Amino acid sequence: MLKVVLLLTLWALVQPKSVPRHKRMTVCYDALGCFSTKYPFFSLQRPLSFVPESPSFINPDFTLFTQQNVNNGDVLHTTDVTALKSSHFNAHRPTKVIVHGYLENGKASWLTHMKNEFLKTNDFNVIIVGWGKGSLPPYTQATANTRVVGAMIAQLIKTIQKTTGAQPETFHIIGHSLGAHIAGYAGERIQHVGRISGLDPAEPYYQNTDIRVRLDPSDALFVDVIHTDGQSILKLGYGMKQTCGHVDYFPNGGMTQPGCDKGPITSIKLEGLYDGVKNFVACSHLRSHYLFIESINSRCSFDAYQCNSYDDFEFGKCMPCNGKACGHMGFHADKVKPARGLKHVKYFLKTSGDGPFCRYHYKVQLSFGSQFGARAERGDMFVNLIGKTGQTGELTLNKDHMYVQPGMSYNFVVTSVKDIGDITNVEFRWHHNSALLNPLSWNLLNFRHPRLYLNKVNVVNGHTSNQYTLCGHSGGVENGHKDRLSIGAHTC
Repeated sequence: MLKVVLLLTLWALVQPKSVPRHKRMTVCYDALGCFSTKYPFFSLQRPLSFVPESPSFINPDFTLFTQQNVNNGDVLHTTDVTALKSSHFNAHRPTKVIVHGYLENGKASWLTHMKNEFLKTNDFNVIIVGWGKGSLPPYTQATANTRVVGAMIAQLIKTIQKTTGAQPETFHIIGHSLGAHIAGYAGERIQHVGRISGLDPAEPYYQNTDIRVRLDPSDALFVDVIHTDGQSILKLGYGMKQTCGHVDYFPNGGMTQPGCDKGPITSIKLEGLYDGVKNFVACSHLRSHYLFIESINSRCSFDAYQCNSYDDFEFGKCMPCNGKACGHMGFHADKVKPARGLKHVKYFLKTSGDGPFCRYHYKVQLSFGSQFGARAERGDMFVNLIGKTGQTGELTLNKDHMYVQPGMSYNFVVTSVKDIGDITNVEFRWHHNSALLNPLSWNLLNFRHPRLYLNKVNVVNGHTSNQYTLCGHSGGVENGHKDRLSIGAHTC
């Protein structure tokens, strides 16, 4: 089953049509202008360059929803002023434009879910763009069609501006996968579009191309991007790992997402045949729009931390935010914008494998003493952070067995499903694990009683930047035992 799914996926990406459309060099479509297959749309990254199919063939639909017509959308057309005037569009409201990606259409359930979440939080104009006929295989043709869809969205926005007086700064285009690049094509045709949110922009035929081909910061006043599937396409990673916004968010490193390791049979059992196969093949790629949807009305603010790399983030080098505001991935990303002229600012965070995805982050630093009798021990460490409003439960700190050296400090980033408030206690436990090739670490017949001498625990609340220091005692923590540290109980 796995091999079949992978082969079908790769086939859909590269299968050419019977008509060699890439041999046609330029096509023009009235007010939309001309589209050429020459550079930059033909390059090393785009060895097959097709011209877009016609607007009448792609025939995208534009459906407007507001709080006055949550379920019964008004059908808009790019140049139809009469339909616009008779619709529920209100120029005094901000406008959200949502665009799907490859192999989907305007009926995709996540589009409706996002629309509903928007209308829960504010009386927006929400326009869902469906371009299902143009998003079909082969992928090379679908990538070409994105240019026409982007041009038609721009044409619609210009009609709205001219007819209603709506300002371009009030438009926010949200696109997933190919839809992210469609948003870029729309934005480059309109001056001062307020915002574009790229949800895991598609990698094949876009990564490392000229900025005229892909989403980039020049396409809107503010471009924020969520990267969730940055693995190579050869490993079935569909999203870009290349930064392409003013701010780029990399949840869980941006390569693969937790919870996306379910096998095909499990996925089908949980979600049915269609959704199960889709989520098995593209789980990490799809996660970007689930994260954005949750962020719209979540009490948890998807705090993220500016950092050079995910490794630095996991080693606790980027918490607290060091005088700079933390980022907020998703809907509220525009609350924290980089200084004028800055772009490609990278933020990292952790999320869970199942909804709700948002987590509160804590940096935990363990400092070990070097008193008499202390020695390097190998094993695994666990903590439970206890606050005034709750506790995290026991969390594993190290991914792999590690040596803990006397006199050294170690940093970890852990997360909690809820904000536990001011830290009052930390429970520490560790489990000894001897190294097969190091006889000195063996504990035959429990003859030794391995101990770790925990002198101090520092905790940083990533949400508030508050810092807490809890001091240990000199007795050491024996293998398998639990030590409870309290604020103010000892001096360090």
